[in-house]
Amino acid sequence: MLKNYKIILVCILAFIIRLIPSRNFAFPGNDAYIHHDIVMRLATKGIGILSKNPTSLLGLKPYAYPPLYHILGLLMYKIFNSQLVFFILPPLLAILTILIFYKIAWEIFENERDSILSAFLFSIVPSFVARTSVFIPESLGILLFTIILYLLIKYVKSIPGYSDIDNFSLGRFFKVFKGNPKYIIIALLILSMYLFTHRGWVFLAITVLILILTFLIPSFKKRPIEVSILFFLAAVGILEFTLFTARLQTQPVTILGFPKWMGLIQLIFGLYGALFFMKSKNPIYKFILLWFAVFAIVGTYSFRFRDPYAAIPLSLMAGYGLSQAIIRLDNVKIPDYRILKKNITPYIRLFVISIFLIIPIAQGSVIAYLNVISPTPEQIEAFEWIEKNTAPDSVFLATMDDAYLLIGNTHRKDVLLWKTIYQGMMGNPPTLKEKEMSEMEVKTMFTTSQPNEAYYFIEKNNITYIYIGKTMHQQGLGLYLPTDTHFKTLLVTGDVAVYQYIPKPPIEGNKSKINFTGDPEYEKITHFIEKFWNGYSYSEIGEYTPIEYDPARDLEFGSTFKGCYDSNAMIAALYDKLAAKTGNTQFKERSDYLIKWLEYKQMENGSFPGGMPPAEYTITTAQTIYPLKDLKTNETEKITNKGLQFIENQINNEDIKIAANKESSQFIGPDYLKLKTESQVGGMKPDKEIIYNVIEKQRGDGSWTSAPYENIEILKGLTLYYLATNDTKALKSIQEGSKWLKANQEYDGKFKGDGDPEIYSIGHYADAILVYYVAGDKEAMEKTLNYTLKKNIENDPIPLKSYLTLFWDLKIIYNEDTALELSSKIL
Repeated sequence: MLKNYKIILVCILAFIIRLIPSRNFAFPGNDAYIHHDIVMRLATKGIGILSKNPTSLLGLKPYAYPPLYHILGLLMYKIFNSQLVFFILPPLLAILTILIFYKIAWEIFENERDSILSAFLFSIVPSFVARTSVFIPESLGILLFTIILYLLIKYVKSIPGYSDIDNFSLGRFFKVFKGNPKYIIIALLILSMYLFTHRGWVFLAITVLILILTFLIPSFKKRPIEVSILFFLAAVGILEFTLFTARLQTQPVTILGFPKWMGLIQLIFGLYGALFFMKSKNPIYKFILLWFAVFAIVGTYSFRFRDPYAAIPLSLMAGYGLSQAIIRLDNVKIPDYRILKKNITPYIRLFVISIFLIIPIAQGSVIAYLNVISPTPEQIEAFEWIEKNTAPDSVFLATMDDAYLLIGNTHRKDVLLWKTIYQGMMGNPPTLKEKEMSEMEVKTMFTTSQPNEAYYFIEKNNITYIYIGKTMHQQGLGLYLPTDTHFKTLLVTGDVAVYQYIPKPPIEGNKSKINFTGDPEYEKITHFIEKFWNGYSYSEIGEYTPIEYDPARDLEFGSTFKGCYDSNAMIAALYDKLAAKTGNTQFKERSDYLIKWLEYKQMENGSFPGGMPPAEYTITTAQTIYPLKDLKTNETEKITNKGLQFIENQINNEDIKIAANKESSQFIGPDYLKLKTESQVGGMKPDKEIIYNVIEKQRGDGSWTSAPYENIEILKGLTLYYLATNDTKALKSIQEGSKWLKANQEYDGKFKGDGDPEIYSIGHYADAILVYYVAGDKEAMEKTLNYTLKKNIENDPIPLKSYLTLFWDLKIIYNEDTALELSSKIL
């Protein structure tokens, strides 16, 4: 026991490092979610669901998945009846692999220090750590690989005269087949298990071929042309074999990937050890060197060769190289250095050696710590909702990266992973062409700007739901999901969203725009608004999103989210008024349509999402239902009541959430979005406690934050509250705030900070006009109005909402006719 304490310490360290990724009992890496899901399906449905196709069971096709590892996981799960199995099994398999590797090193070096250093360096190779701290078949595959490698080394050592490679020149090459056959027989038995475990046996087969070719090296010196032809044919055979059996991730890797995934110390001392291996006549040394060279070179084309298979021979060379370095360090004469008469020279050597050992430990630990892909709280919320509200056999459209977490946490189906992993394991493995076709269809669905093309592929793949991440909302499908009636909004969390595909929606779109002729002002207004018609609703044309993700700034200036529910509500009310004034039925029909569209797009909980990525913001819901109070119909009352119920659910005494699952938008400093939400929601739905809470946060100079536009929007909420209640405390706060605004306004009416970094919208100036009006500052109001009416709407970041805000604010100050007249001047 004491004799082997070093390798025991190595195993304990390796085991602890491999538990780091699972510290939160979350699966590290995408693949673990899928393989866990497969085991759970086997647990509930039985192993009868596995494919009966031999090419699938043996992994002989590009997307065939051998099932032995999953059966082992199922067996362990049934025995222990605990999810801990999926976190403990991979590290245990890693420990067994390290012990076998130690035996390999001992057989090669027959030296304790070389062997233990090789095992130590291999145990913490970053790519090996990453693959054996995760519930994936490769953790078992690497163990079987090393067992077979150990048997091959034992076989080579049993060949007469093996220690000198020159003994195998020309005809004597066939001596390689005179070793003890029992090792080959046992290796073949292990290989039979390996075939049903993981496709890493492809790399094993190439490694065996390299071992055989190693014994041709002395023949090359005497017959270079003939042997070169053999080497060439072997290389072609390897390539053809690999292409036939393997699907290789062929993206080129950078030079930095080698020290990152193979280990810095391992690489340095591995190359140093290679110098000794090149001089040796031992064929095993030559084999290790050639194996590393081939896999490292091919590893620049496909990282699968590098990680972790090239790390196996590298670690053997590195262990030997580090051992030689320590020997030479011991022989270096270092002058005596003393501190307080104590000789510290021996400690210098110890320090240097410690650095060589600590660096790989630290690198392996860091990789283990970072090797965690955990779902965000918003994703977890979505997964729980999906499990509760969708059928188990539902098919989701999701990107490949999103699909891992989606399937692993909800046990639903997607298109890409189901076509590859699940069909490969439980049906007939797809061909590379079929897999590429599925990838093309998913990419088309997400990126196409032609909805009909998306509908076609969605129906072809029997997709019911769309699961979309925040980055995918900014292109193709993500742009028209919020507007197109073929998609019903089910869940929006601020990180991900879920939509349902409706093949035959109850509300059909209409590509035609309203073509009104008559009163010049009404004609100008109508022509401007209709530029934003998208066939289902009105939306901003631009696709601007603040560079740094900031929900407050995005809601203020962003134009990528096309739902624009508040703008559509204002247009519905405006067109209803224009219909009454002009008698034109087009206005009335469009107004009625928009009400139906809003009712259809309103989420079940009553919210109207906004922002990019979209979230169920309290303020966007309030801003949408507020204009509808002017339309006293059954439909608008239904929308309004549902929205008010959502808002009520976000209020807790004096506090109000900014979104359904979010209390605030930042941890430090004034939270503008929180203040704006409290102010405007408390103003649109008059709430004294909430408004007084906002007033208490007002600074002595009348401001809440340093940005004029932020203070304008906070003050707007107070003005709406005052207009509804005549509360003098609110009026005083508005007057103090208006003084601060006036002090931060230039002589021509432009606010300081406008254009740095964001260009203020006309809507901000319109709200400032309303603030000055309520504050009783006629001079500031007129100056701001004059400046606003001279601005060019075409340069506005959100022109549609800006115009509608201007009209709405002027309507409060004057009347509808005057508001229509004045607002038309900016068009």
